[in-house]
Amino acid sequence: MKTTKTLSLIFTVMLLSSCQFNQSVKKDLSTGAYSRGDGMGVETVEIEVNDEVDTRNAFVYGEKVNLVFDDVTGLTRLEDKVYPGLSMHIMNNQQDTVFSNTDLLNTLEDGTALSPLQLQAHFFTALPYKDNEEYKVKVTIWDKKGDGTFVYELPFTVKESDLLDVNARSLDYSSIYLWNETTRQTVVDHTLDSEHVLVLIMEGIEGMETIDEKVFPVFSIDIVDSNGNEILSNPNIFREYLEEGVNARDVKEQLIAEITFSEGEISNPCTLTAVLKDQKSAGEITVTTQLDIQ
Repeated sequence: MKTTKTLSLIFTVMLLSSCQFNQSVKKDLSTGAYSRGDGMGVETVEIEVNDEVDTRNAFVYGEKVNLVFDDVTGLTRLEDKVYPGLSMHIMNNQQDTVFSNTDLLNTLEDGTALSPLQLQAHFFTALPYKDNEEYKVKVTIWDKKGDGTFVYELPFTVKESDLLDVNARSLDYSSIYLWNETTRQTVVDHTLDSEHVLVLIMEGIEGMETIDEKVFPVFSIDIVDSNGNEILSNPNIFREYLEEGVNARDVKEQLIAEITFSEGEISNPCTLTAVLKDQKSAGEITVTTQLDIQ
């Protein structure tokens, strides 16, 4: 009887082990990333921030985060092709979904013969951060011709850019950042290309006095080099609306100031100063930064 029980126990253990053979679980202690493969595997997962490989999970507002899945294996191969699915969902700490795409590869109807297979999924961190929100991005890769799945989850936070010095008085905002329209990325470095088009963006402006659903902003922007030469100056982007005002909802949603540079000698560093004022109250937001324009 002892022998029978022992054999039965060994058989049960072997059976359980075989069920878990195609499953793998990994945890990255530096980022808190979690992955699980069930019949599928990924050699490495890299985090790219603004097209550079990085190992952090605290991102500046508006940064582009690209998740790269190298050497995806375990997909059913039919006539030398595989048919992967790829979904991405982002949730906040309240379990609210802030982004969802159920299949980023829905146009890949004819499959792919690429080997080794690399899949990518990216998102922009234009998400609220003022209340210390926490987020989690979940990417699922699955086999459209089989049962295999691979799940990757990355917790992350969003923070305000250190590039800009923002001083607000009697006005509030949700985010203020500098955007590079040429590269389609948030500016996080003080060194800039003079041929690129930049945009200073203010979002979620609140506190302006409203009259008949209109507000009366004055939005100025100036850039001066280290020799005191004026590189750019606009005393009021809304000068055409000085008397009639601007729709309050439009101002709250987003204010932008486009920045371009003309040819000429520039003595670095340059000082950018942008000021938003409310004509009808003491409300004011001042934004300053130092830039090296190459």
